[in-house]
Amino acid sequence: MIKNLLFHLIFISTIVLLLLLCFWQTQRLEWKNNLIESINSNYNSVIDEFPSNDENSQYEFMNTSVKGQLLTGKKMFFYKFNLKGESGYEIVLPMEMISKKFIYVILGWIPFDSKDNFELDEVFKNSEIEIRGALIYSKDRKPLIPENDTITNTWYLLNTSEMDEYHRLNSSKYMIKLIDQSYSDNVLIEFEPSNITNNHLQYAVTWFLLSFVIMIMYIYYIRQKVQKNEV
Repeated sequence: MIKNLLFHLIFISTIVLLLLLCFWQTQRLEWKNNLIESINSNYNSVIDEFPSNDENSQYEFMNTSVKGQLLTGKKMFFYKFNLKGESGYEIVLPMEMISKKFIYVILGWIPFDSKDNFELDEVFKNSEIEIRGALIYSKDRKPLIPENDTITNTWYLLNTSEMDEYHRLNSSKYMIKLIDQSYSDNVLIEFEPSNITNNHLQYAVTWFLLSFVIMIMYIYYIRQKVQKNEV
């Protein structure tokens, strides 16, 4: 009796769980579609002046420009894959803007084995340079993200508070990412803000089909048991 009850409970619980996962994925699909739409809308917008309000990420991916001097002695190497899936580092360093405020500039990507002999282009060493690019908002630390290794200058999270603590700066929560390859030949400058994987519809269909198949199996089993008892 207990085994029979447990058997039915497992079947029904599995079907309910799969349907809940299907529903959750449809919600994620709607959220991801809205996110992509928002990103594309922002990327096609331009801010004439660097935003003074950085309490939220409403300006993220918008285009703007800043002027100032890059602090070339404070470059950081952020572990990152490029759009082709190759491992390497994204070069980030602070800039002191003409307003005397600080912002971090994401210059571009270099291969993994280029870290030790990497040299900045002369254009980045000028006393004043204008950087035009897309705004990136400081990222929150999550449990599975590795801690930054400041000894080897290997970073894993674009978090302005952590960078400020290390460099003893007080910067904006916004960073600016170069999107024009003409700035440099030494780094790969690539940016596709809408290149976001959106497989939630496939996941939802998969969970639904699994629940449907298990439901059919369960109904078939019940019918077989009923027919057997009738005999």
